[in-house]
Amino acid sequence: MDATQIVTAVIGVLGGIGGLGALVGSVFQRRKIRAEAADVLTDTALTLVEPLQERVKEVTKEAKEAREEARQAREEMADLRTSLAELMGLMRRWRAAVLSPHVSRETLMEMVRTDEVGSSNGRANAE
Repeated sequence: MDATQIVTAVIGVLGGIGGLGALVGSVFQRRKIRAEAADVLTDTALTLVEPLQERVKEVTKEAKEAREEARQAREEMADLRTSLAELMGLMRRWRAAVLSPHVSRETLMEMVRTDEVGSSNGRANAE
C-alpha cells in the first residue's frame, strides 16, 4: 500500500466515523426534539385546560345555587298551595253560610271574626 492509499483509507474511515457520529447524533437529537415538542404540547394543553377547569368550577357552583333556588321555590309553592286550599275552604264555608236561610247575620259576623286562616303560618283573619 502506498501513502496515498493509506491517506485515502484513513480519510474514508474518518469520514465513515464522522457519518456514523452524525447518524448517532441525529438519533439523540430526534429524541431531544420529540421531548421538547412534548413539553410544548403539554404546556399548551395546560394553558387551555386551566381556564376550562375554572369555568367548570364556576358552572358547578352556579348549578348548585340554581338547584337550591329551585328547591326553595318548590317549598314556597307548596306553602302557597296549602294556604290557598285553606282560604278556599274558608270561602266555601262562608259562602255556604251566607246562602243558607238558617244562618243569621250575627252568626255570619261571628264566623268572620273567629275563623282563622293560615294556621300553619300564624296569620289570622280578624277584622
